[in-house]
Amino acid sequence: MKRNNNMKPYCLHRQEGPKREVNRRCLLVLCIFIGIFPILSMRADGITAMEATASEEVPEAIEIVAGETTDSLARYLEVAGRNNPGLNASFMEYKASLERVNRSGAWPDPELEIGFFLKPMEIVGGRQVADFTLMQMFPWFGTKKAAQTEATHMARMAYEKFREARDDLFLEMYAQWYQMGRLQQQLTNNKENKKILAQLEQLATQRVSVGSRGGSGGMSDVLRIQLEAAQIDNNIESLQSEMIAEKAKFNALLNRPGDSEVVLPPSLEKVAFPFNASEIARAIEEQNPALGMLQEEERAHEAKEEMEKKMGLPMIGIGLQYMMVEKSPTPVLEHHNGMHMVMPMVSVSLPIFRGKYRSAQRESRILQQSAREKYRNTLNGLQAELYGLQHQLEDAERKVALYGKQREIALTAYRLLVQEFVTGESDVIDVIEVQRQLLDYQLQEAEAIADYNTRVASVQKLHSFNNTNE
Repeated sequence: MKRNNNMKPYCLHRQEGPKREVNRRCLLVLCIFIGIFPILSMRADGITAMEATASEEVPEAIEIVAGETTDSLARYLEVAGRNNPGLNASFMEYKASLERVNRSGAWPDPELEIGFFLKPMEIVGGRQVADFTLMQMFPWFGTKKAAQTEATHMARMAYEKFREARDDLFLEMYAQWYQMGRLQQQLTNNKENKKILAQLEQLATQRVSVGSRGGSGGMSDVLRIQLEAAQIDNNIESLQSEMIAEKAKFNALLNRPGDSEVVLPPSLEKVAFPFNASEIARAIEEQNPALGMLQEEERAHEAKEEMEKKMGLPMIGIGLQYMMVEKSPTPVLEHHNGMHMVMPMVSVSLPIFRGKYRSAQRESRILQQSAREKYRNTLNGLQAELYGLQHQLEDAERKVALYGKQREIALTAYRLLVQEFVTGESDVIDVIEVQRQLLDYQLQEAEAIADYNTRVASVQKLHSFNNTNE
């Protein structure tokens, strides 16, 4: 910066005590002012880096489920929320975004210029040997606040992204849990049917031993029953093998070895879920993380527009220049010979090229409109998905009721046919056929219940699992 020759610099002279003391005091006052001005300006902005992040405390991956001391779905959700690598990576991205808030509140680095003359330069007050200049630039009032506001909303966007990743993980956990529950229930049904066939085989053997003439069959009836039992043994082995694979997938979500034990409930029960479309739609609009992320994006662009507007205003610089002067053998002014000089300086930037600032503001306004349109599009998609899930829930519920009713009828028919088989009024083929139908209805009922429960979890994911009590 060029020095104004009309300005009278402060002078320090080693031989003049009173003047030297006055100059020292002036220098001290200027240094103190440079030190406290950033603090005063920061309070004028109304926000500090610490205040910006205070509202964004590091969240837990999920809330701890009170009273859960044994293995259960709630306990597994807690473990997955803390240990899943993908979710932890998303959480670390959120924590990293908080650091940007602190960085946005930092002042520009001060500039220190030091110059030495290889050959002292003759001036009026002696010979100048060195020149020290310290300058601190300050943005216009409100610029830092706008920058920190933008960074805060960007951090909240990262938090909503973390919530979305957590909900995706939880939905996968729910689906995997109900898949394993279906396999567990189907294993139970196959084992129960194997016991039924064992009893039927015993009855058929008794008929052969006593030489009953009712009906037809004899030893062939026993063989037919053994063939059916062999098929059920194969089903059991297939289900057990599939269960091992599904448990490995479930353990992968928990970030633990694939052969770790997973404790499942003894039976698969249908989840009680009162479906209220209007309440769920309202909860989606208030709590869905994808919508929250787009809202924060719009607010971030709004804050950026304000920051670009402030950046188009002048920046103010405050500094000091210290000139080291030694005595000259041929001074022009004897009483100023060898006096060091201190000169306070003020600088102002001149943002006269306005096109780039206006362009940046227009860009931020367009991006705000883009975020609003993406919000509407996402909301419409979520509402359409909700009605699709409603249809799937109703369809799955009808299937559960149908297969349950058919199971009861098949069980009653089986018992009647067994009595008729004992008395010789029916053939073993009829009994086996009904037994197959009974097993088929049981397996389909388990599959329908698992599908229904998974659809319930999908509905809960639409408005996030924050308020889910399961």
